[in-house]
Amino acid sequence: MRILPRPIGALILMAVAAAAYGSYERLGNHHPLRVAEVPKPAAEPPMPPTPPAVIAARTSTEPAPHVEPPTRMTSAQQAGFDTWLIKTYLACWKPARQPADADVYVAHVRLAYNPDGSLSKPAKLVNPPSDPALKPQAKSVLAAVENCNPLSVPAQYRPFYEQWRTETIHFDPQVAAR
Repeated sequence: MRILPRPIGALILMAVAAAAYGSYERLGNHHPLRVAEVPKPAAEPPMPPTPPAVIAARTSTEPAPHVEPPTRMTSAQQAGFDTWLIKTYLACWKPARQPADADVYVAHVRLAYNPDGSLSKPAKLVNPPSDPALKPQAKSVLAAVENCNPLSVPAQYRPFYEQWRTETIHFDPQVAAR
């Protein structure tokens, strides 16, 4: 008898064992430890595809979901609006010369707008200067507000009128000089 090399012998041994196990499985219904398997229910037949005409009919009769626009600006939108507002007023402002020995005067102006961007009330200087040398600076700020009136508010900010209806703008001559 010839002895086969180990790998081939192992393969043959596994094939014989598998064949014997398969025969044993067929006889296994009489084995006491065998657990009976529950028959699986038959799979339902697949649904036929929906014709495009039916899909179109469904979508045309169903109302489109109404998406409410946001009621408030996001912080990024608010920052964008503030930047636009400041740039717009700086373009209209010709700051008066401030005395060299005076402190920097930053005028704070309270503004009330109509939805179209025009002023609904005259601009109010919140912090009028006490130094008479700075009064020309305050007058130049109020003149800038009048020169820019009415503002052409960009379309993306118009729905948020309630947020920009009143604003307080700070006119800093050091920012205007840049």
